Amino acid sequence: MAETMATERPTASPEEIWAILREAAEWRREYEKGEAAREVRRQEEEAKRREEDAAREAKRREEEAAWEAKRREEEAAWKAKRREEDAAREAKWQADFERRQADFERRQAEFDQQKAEFDRQQAKRNEAWEKLDERFDRTERMINQNNQNLGGLGRSFGKLVEHLVGPGILKRFGEHGYHFSEIKKRRHKLRDEDGNEEAEIDILLENDDTVIAVEVKTRPNEGDYLVSHLIRLDIMREHSKAEGWEGKQILGAIAGAIFDTPVRNATLKAGLFVIEQSGDTMKMDLPKGFKPREW
Repeated sequence: MAETMATERPTASPEEIWAILREAAEWRREYEKGEAAREVRRQEEEAKRREEDAAREAKRREEEAAWEAKRREEEAAWKAKRREEDAAREAKWQADFERRQADFERRQAEFDQQKAEFDRQQAKRNEAWEKLDERFDRTERMINQNNQNLGGLGRSFGKLVEHLVGPGILKRFGEHGYHFSEIKKRRHKLRDEDGNEEAEIDILLENDDTVIAVEVKTRPNEGDYLVSHLIRLDIMREHSKAEGWEGKQILGAIAGAIFDTPVRNATLKAGLFVIEQSGDTMKMDLPKGFKPREW
């Protein structure tokens, strides 16, 4: 059986074998040709991918460069705006400083001017006080001499004048629009913090808005009584808080039994009321347009 099968195995002829070999060689060539074509396509695709990657990388770098340029531009604009705002703030601060400096210098100049005026007024007051002291000394010597010669007649007559002034003075001031219910005080003394007497007011009138200090003399004179009463009114203003006179107008008046015309005119010119004896009462004749001085 084995022999039979061996004898029956087909055999190929040389032509057939050669044909098979040619066919295999042809297939191999076709295969290699296909592989070469595939390799070319692969290389082309790889080159295309590299080209696309390069294009994407170039686009990415271009976008990054554009973003970086935009960032730098925005940063430069921000810094420029910041410098502009800083410069504006600096200019505003400098302008405010110069304005405050100018205001300070103006206030300082005003203060210096006021201080100079105060010093001038103080020097004037000191000079007046010195003159007043001299006149007081001279007057005191004269009074002492008169007292020795007249036995106190001057003082008695002065008290008599004060008693003559008192009863009619409220009515006289009421006729000129200054209404008082009573004489507030007589011989009211103003003292400093140490209790020393600075001034004495013969008759003090006071209502809700006005205070009037009346100096009573037998025969007022321009030198002693007028100047001393003006100084007394300055002292009253300095004591206004302690005396409860804040917010009130302080006025002055001089009453006398005998008024010489020059003294009367000087008293009115100084802004003081003039109260004169007329028979057994007092009168207050004020010139047209008279306006009392306020302290």
